[in-house]
Amino acid sequence: MADGDLSENPARELLRRFIITFILGVLVYRLGVYIPIPGVDAAALKSLVFGQGGESDAIGAILRYADMFNGGAIQNASIFGLGITPYISASIIIQLLTFSIPSLKALQKEGEGGRRKINQYTRYTTLGIALVQATIAAVALSKFSSGQHVLVHTDDKLLFVVQSTLVITTGSMLILWISEQITRYGIGNGVSLIIMFGILAYMPSSFQGFGGDLPKYLGVVMVALLIIAAIVMVVQAVRRIGLEQQRRVQGNKVYGGAQTTLPLKLNQANVIPVIFASPIMVVLGFVAGKIGMEQLFAYGTPGHRYAFAGLIIAFTYFYISITFDLFDLSNHFKQAGFFVRGIKPGKNTVDHLHHILIRITFVGATFLAIIAILPESIGVLMGMSTHGSTVLLGGTGLLIVVGVILDVMQKVGSFFLAHQYQGLAGAAKKGGKRF
Repeated sequence: MADGDLSENPARELLRRFIITFILGVLVYRLGVYIPIPGVDAAALKSLVFGQGGESDAIGAILRYADMFNGGAIQNASIFGLGITPYISASIIIQLLTFSIPSLKALQKEGEGGRRKINQYTRYTTLGIALVQATIAAVALSKFSSGQHVLVHTDDKLLFVVQSTLVITTGSMLILWISEQITRYGIGNGVSLIIMFGILAYMPSSFQGFGGDLPKYLGVVMVALLIIAAIVMVVQAVRRIGLEQQRRVQGNKVYGGAQTTLPLKLNQANVIPVIFASPIMVVLGFVAGKIGMEQLFAYGTPGHRYAFAGLIIAFTYFYISITFDLFDLSNHFKQAGFFVRGIKPGKNTVDHLHHILIRITFVGATFLAIIAILPESIGVLMGMSTHGSTVLLGGTGLLIVVGVILDVMQKVGSFFLAHQYQGLAGAAKKGGKRF
């Protein structure tokens, strides 16, 4: 939220931002979820992929998992079926390239102009990814038919593929535009809020199939509350490293000597390792099926859970090693005149920070892996459907929802704090005129 947007009445300005967020994120986005792709039988798709017959299918499991983040857009054959996924993939790719390519890294350090160029590259990459994914989805819809399930009722398949590719790509880019408007004129990060709205919209269906079994309802709610409490603790947890500023003596005065802390979050990678690990598990499932060992990595089996958890931990370390440059951080300390308390500047500082980062990353990665495999584990223990109530208990979805809510609360606090400082500055300015 820009400082220029602060009005004389902060409550009214905040209400305006919440209304904009609600209109764009809830009304417009959720309306688009129910607009189907022309020519696709949404009822047949829902019955085929999300019905009882597709529970053990690997592709069906992945589609149901992705459908949770899109708020039911896939089962409705919606023009918003890709969701915000292309932009997330593009952001991850550009972020990794930024830390790998010196020219992009230098561009990131140029300030606002450099960030705008990187955002432009991200949009172009999003468009390319959306085109590829939309083409694959359109071809799959046009060629798939099983028994009574015919998804596309048209003879001109080529025209359908071209038309559907354009429609799906346009829908994905429209979601990106909506999220950018929310970020600019609303409250919080638009991309995160779009994902959160999709998850919240999908949660009521998590209780389907319980009937009148009250203990299962209460069990789901209690476990979900425990998971939320654990997520809040881990998301808010930081390891603070003491920093001191070098002292300089000039004449009879002592300069410097300030003290501060470097906060290292316990979960630096957030849910990005889960995004990396999910497609790898799909590939492993296909390979295992081809060699006659489909049960090795089938969804709901111990092999799938252990492999998924191991990949999440591995990708967490990989992401931290790529995005967290300890040498750059150490040089920044040196230029600012700060040093880690009790540690010599230079290589000793890098080794000390690396040792701490490795330990806290292990704790954060282990927590993230446990949260990610909770849907399968709880489904086996409580005898629930793999795509029903376990979605609510799916820690990945709850991790996103809780993280976004905490971020919005922080944004609201920063909003009122900035307005308070602006009011103090205005009062001081007025007081100066009187003198």
